[in-house]
Amino acid sequence: MRSRLPIAAAVAAVGALAVLLAASQQWGSATVTSAARQHVSVSGRQVSAALPALAIALLALAVAVVAARGLLRRIAALLGAAVAVVETVVAVHARGDIANALSARVFGVPANSVPTDRTGWWVLAVSGGVAATVTFGAICAAGGRWQGMGARYDAPQAATRQKDPAVAAWEALDRGDDPTD
Repeated sequence: MRSRLPIAAAVAAVGALAVLLAASQQWGSATVTSAARQHVSVSGRQVSAALPALAIALLALAVAVVAARGLLRRIAALLGAAVAVVETVVAVHARGDIANALSARVFGVPANSVPTDRTGWWVLAVSGGVAATVTFGAICAAGGRWQGMGARYDAPQAATRQKDPAVAAWEALDRGDDPTD
């Protein structure tokens, strides 16, 4: 069935877009009252700067598996699965770093006394990473047998033109070749 590859690539791309969306949202906030009242918040990007970069790499690899064929597609899918696993681990680890990121933004208050309100955007980042991992794994396992984009998308080949026999005979005479031999 020809529709498996575009669907798989779309699922991987949706997982990457979910990570991009989650990284741009507020992951935590804190209100601290010391000498002055401070309200700070951090986004997923501020907690872990690697999340958007990994999501963009996943998007590029989702396009690469559609454009490639055979062994090259499997290599791109294997690389995509590895990047997705790293993204998932980074997102899980970043959840624990929300308090540290908030304490870095609060002035004059010890890090361990910052009350943290966490949101659930990190779950979307982890879910996107898991979806991309599973999808790239499936492409790596079975994608080598799936149809590619087709010959019309290949680079153009230099076409060999057939010469008119009369023109070829006159060119042979011009070169000095004897056509009667």
